[in-house]
Amino acid sequence: MWLMIILVSLFLIAIVAPLHLSVFHNSTDRYVSSAIQAFLAVGIVIVLILLLSKMKSQYLRRKLDIR
Repeated sequence: MWLMIILVSLFLIAIVAPLHLSVFHNSTDRYVSSAIQAFLAVGIVIVLILLLSKMKSQYLRRKLDIR
């Protein structure tokens, strides 16, 4: 679980943050690249929340012996 959180954080810092410089080569408007970065970050966090929720459900099912 913690490894997944660290990997997602690292991805957001290493890939999404410098997106404006690496992909667009400073040719687009700063607002457009910021909007793309925001949508990517929010989407990735939502996926992280869903995966952590699924992991929690599986953990509780296993610990409480629910099928």
